[in-house]
Amino acid sequence: MKTLILRLLPLLLLWAAPVHANLTVHPMRTWVDAKRGAQIRVYSQSTQPQYVQLSIRRIVDPADANEQEVEVEPGEAALAITPGKFALAGGGNRLIRVIPLQPVEQETAYRVYFEGVRGPEDAAVEVAEGTQASVGVNLVWGALVNVLPADGSVDVRVQDGQLRNTGTLRLGITSVATCDGSRCTAHDVSRSLYPGNALQLPFAVQPGHTVQLRYRLTRDGYREHVQTLVP
Repeated sequence: MKTLILRLLPLLLLWAAPVHANLTVHPMRTWVDAKRGAQIRVYSQSTQPQYVQLSIRRIVDPADANEQEVEVEPGEAALAITPGKFALAGGGNRLIRVIPLQPVEQETAYRVYFEGVRGPEDAAVEVAEGTQASVGVNLVWGALVNVLPADGSVDVRVQDGQLRNTGTLRLGITSVATCDGSRCTAHDVSRSLYPGNALQLPFAVQPGHTVQLRYRLTRDGYREHVQTLVP
């Protein structure tokens, strides 16, 4: 049996075509608030029509060691997506609208999943002898959508050697520095700190020193904010 498999392997490799993804999604990260919705566009990478189904999951403890995703009923989510299922023409694209539904007290993270599914008229297709088969892989794309509170606040504190986010907005931390007067030693950090979460500082806080924090906010894009904290 082993010898037979080895003899057939070259033929199988010749029959198989390169693997390709059928969909791409852009952007992979966006946000909404009470006054602003968002748009995500789905692009077909196939020459054949296909069906796409969307689903929403809420992220619990995002960007934390305990992060997990939970299913939510459409009426319980703080956002809605439309359409929830659609046909996508080969080589075409479709605009998806993300609509805020319910206000949130603090910035909340959701994942919107895009998955290719079988349509009602899908049928097995025979491969003609001597032709190369096209192998399609339906990757599931997950776009991150943050829902922002109407009056978000930034409040971060240094406690017990940790940065604690006691505000209502996510902080995209890029750098943390320990400062003795105007002399600062910076440590590069790439971490999202969501409300209620804490981050261990990469250094021990010395008496009389301050902590300089550089961060970005979800709605500000790449604009950087600087804040000096007194432990």
